[in-house]
Amino acid sequence: MAGLNAALEIGKNALLNAQVQIQTTSHNVANAENPNYSRQKAPTVTQGAILGRAGWIGAGARLDRIVQQRDTFLEGRYLEVSSQSAYYGTLERILTAAETFLSDNGDTGLYAALKDFWNAWNSLAQNPEGAAEKAVVVECGRALCTGLNQTAAQLTQHREGIVTELRDNVSVVNGLLQKIRDLNQQIQRSETPSFMANDLRDQRFQALQELSQYVRFTTQEGTGGTLNVFLQDGTPLVLFTEYAAELKITGDVNALTIQISDSNQIVAQFDATASDKVSENLHGSTGALLTALGTVQSWHDALDTFASTLVTRFEGLYEDLEIPGAFFDLESTTAAAIRLTDDPLSSPSNALARAALSLESEPMEPLGNLTPGQYLTQLSQNVGLSVQSASTQHLLQDSLAQQLDAQRQSVSGVSLDEQMVELIKHQQLYQAAAKLIQQTAEMIQTAINMV
Repeated sequence: MAGLNAALEIGKNALLNAQVQIQTTSHNVANAENPNYSRQKAPTVTQGAILGRAGWIGAGARLDRIVQQRDTFLEGRYLEVSSQSAYYGTLERILTAAETFLSDNGDTGLYAALKDFWNAWNSLAQNPEGAAEKAVVVECGRALCTGLNQTAAQLTQHREGIVTELRDNVSVVNGLLQKIRDLNQQIQRSETPSFMANDLRDQRFQALQELSQYVRFTTQEGTGGTLNVFLQDGTPLVLFTEYAAELKITGDVNALTIQISDSNQIVAQFDATASDKVSENLHGSTGALLTALGTVQSWHDALDTFASTLVTRFEGLYEDLEIPGAFFDLESTTAAAIRLTDDPLSSPSNALARAALSLESEPMEPLGNLTPGQYLTQLSQNVGLSVQSASTQHLLQDSLAQQLDAQRQSVSGVSLDEQMVELIKHQQLYQAAAKLIQQTAEMIQTAINMV
């Protein structure tokens, strides 16, 4: 009877094992379309043998534990490249929008307005007393000022939009860090050395995927199934179940900084002027927005330099020629404020016209020893190169992210064909175990009837 009872126990365990395996397969099928789900398996291991009259007799099989099919190396690489793709994608989007304000094809834009301005001075040099020529100079001067004013206003508005998006990003990041910490707590409470909280781990990985769109980070396994998260420079973002960093934005559109705090103590700081540090350690769309803010600010500063140099050089012409008044308002030296005086050409002369025209080809030290036209051309080229570089990197990183995600899905994703095969196999195991129990029960009943 002892042998039959053991056989009955083996059959019962096989039946229970098959039930769990069928349930696990069903769980996989139900999550087939969930890209954040990692396929699960319920493998069995051999039970410890029992010493009997014939030697060590097998005691069947037991479930080991339900495990996820995942490759942590692939996941780490995918999260890193996903962050880089988000960085360059956001940078491309922001800089492309700014490019529309600074684009110049020679026929429109600031360069065209400057060219019309010099042409008007050339006409005035040929006829200094001409009222029409004088009016054209003034009108072209106003058009140049208006172009600078509008471009500066558009860049300022664009930077304000970047700051608004950045504040939204920081709010999302803080929420994700708290979510990861809370999931660490749930996983630690739910797991034992033998059993893993697989679905909670999937939720945590989904939060990590979302976080990778905003910042670049590394992870480290903690105790009790927890996961620690760090920036590239080692700044902790999440530690075990106790700590989640808080990101704060300080300053304004002209001097904005992102601070990472631990109980109101600043542990890291990033500002728009330190583009290398931001690119290397923060990355993601948050880093891209901060980098773009600094880049757009540098373009705005370049326009301010251009406007200030133009005002200063014309002031020098009027002083050298001892002409009363000024062409540009001496108190308005930024691109946003530059304007003409009320009477910019009160005393036009051939000498003034020729001197003003000479500025067209004069290399100026504040402009990097470039002429005004060359300076605007170089600024436009720099803008285009920045956009092109971001676009190229985005295509590269996005393609790599898609490849890594495909590889990750090949390991962790659910194949319905494979799950149908698994379901059939477990169904046959279940039927075989049920048949074993039935036959063993009949043999036990026969033995009882013989007594």
